[in-house]
Amino acid sequence: MPQLEIEYSAKLPIADELPKLAVDLHYVIAREADADLSSFKTRISALQNVVIADGDDSHAMVHLDIRLLSGRTDQMKFATGEAALAVLRDRLEWLVGDYAVQFTVEVHDLDRAHYHKHVTLAP
Repeated sequence: MPQLEIEYSAKLPIADELPKLAVDLHYVIAREADADLSSFKTRISALQNVVIADGDDSHAMVHLDIRLLSGRTDQMKFATGEAALAVLRDRLEWLVGDYAVQFTVEVHDLDRAHYHKHVTLAP
């Protein structure tokens, strides 16, 4: 925990920036959601088949899904989403060129009672 998933239109020229974005998000979300930095995991997926609005090729998207262990207040989740959206825009908006990009963030609960984790130690 936390689990992050970044999905984006593959046509956007942002792939080189995404590992740095993930680390930035880890720090910001750790602060906002009072989470342990060492427990973050981020999956990044380029989507080849995305249709937005009228289907015009100038549309694109970047979506961040944040899953946090349950128990946080709505205010904390809202602040986490707002801070994460600011990081997305700061890191990526200047790279998108002539695309009309929808940047979106969703914050979800992971049910503590049903989340299981095991970490091995490095040799």
